[in-house]
Amino acid sequence: MEAKWLIAFGLVWLVHFALFGMQRTTLLISRNAGVEWKGGGELLLPRWYPVTWLVIVGKWGLLLAMAILWDWKIALGLAIGGYIVSVVVPIPYRAYKGVLRRRVNQLRRQDPMVASQLEGMLDSAPF
Repeated sequence: MEAKWLIAFGLVWLVHFALFGMQRTTLLISRNAGVEWKGGGELLLPRWYPVTWLVIVGKWGLLLAMAILWDWKIALGLAIGGYIVSVVVPIPYRAYKGVLRRRVNQLRRQDPMVASQLEGMLDSAPF
């Protein structure tokens, strides 16, 4: 039973870390281009990105369930450990370029001018 809790938390944590890294990548691109993230750099995020909230709720729900049904000390340790690891592990910015380029191509069909500006931001990214 313990292994299932840990595997479930590990999977949810990895997905959350990957989604967090994608958001941080768009923030870095925006800052580098001198553009506000809201209404600018956030356009680089895929349309499905709001699903991130489900992952966040799922992670905290899982930790709460672990605390109630298994051991609150382990759940607290995982919450703190997960936070520390997410601060220490570097975000693999380059890994997100493909997803961000696909988003620019989607936007190109809707608004070519905005897409070309976003593409310029992506091309001048510091990674």
